[in-house]
Amino acid sequence: MFQMIEVVGTSGSGFSEAVKDAVDQITKKGHQIFWFEVVEQRGSVKDGRLKEYQVKLKIGTSFE
Repeated sequence: MFQMIEVVGTSGSGFSEAVKDAVDQITKKGHQIFWFEVVEQRGSVKDGRLKEYQVKLKIGTSFE
């Protein structure tokens, strides 16, 4: 049995790095990840400059 969780990863470098951030944070918490789906991509802007890339992921992990 699996559970699906939603998380948001962030990075100042790009969308790929934001995905990696999210996956790394979940695995550090001891979850085994089986798949992920990028649901949304967005960014934040401050003073007219790109500040942060953000991705919302659905992650399939083991049911605890």
